Amino acid sequence: MSVRVVAAGEERLADLRELYLSLHHAELAVSALALTEPDERAWAARLLTYRDHFAAGRARLLVAEDEGRPIGYAFGLVEGGHDDTFPLGALVGELYTLVVAPDRRGGGVGAALLAALDEVLAAEGVTSLRVEVLVGNEDARRFYRGHGLVEGEVVLYRYPRPGA
Repeated sequence: MSVRVVAAGEERLADLRELYLSLHHAELAVSALALTEPDERAWAARLLTYRDHFAAGRARLLVAEDEGRPIGYAFGLVEGGHDDTFPLGALVGELYTLVVAPDRRGGGVGAALLAALDEVLAAEGVTSLRVEVLVGNEDARRFYRGHGLVEGEVVLYRYPRPGA
């Protein structure tokens, strides 16, 4: 088994469904808020979001493969920087999605994807990275802190729950 991380385009999105749904199920287990369900609706919504980012030229997709099979992916964005609160620079990267197949977690795949995204962003002159993590996802928070990210803000929501 040899894992390699490759840059990919929109044509690879269909290959990522099962990986995304594994992340979605993990998020359902920890989220204090209702998330999009059922699975097909969640995947369709995420796929539309990914395609919109590709169409706008913001998307950076990296896929971790083992013998050609996707075992993880990082979906990053590049956007104009905002200096109104944090001095982020002219361009800001956002790690929109990072997911590793459940049976491959803890083996360095996520770290390899994050490092590859950092390289792609640095080559484009991006010096800052933003990552959002669901409240309750302590494994993700620990992972990102271990890779030099610090918590900078908390996002609060108010929206009706189903049946309310």
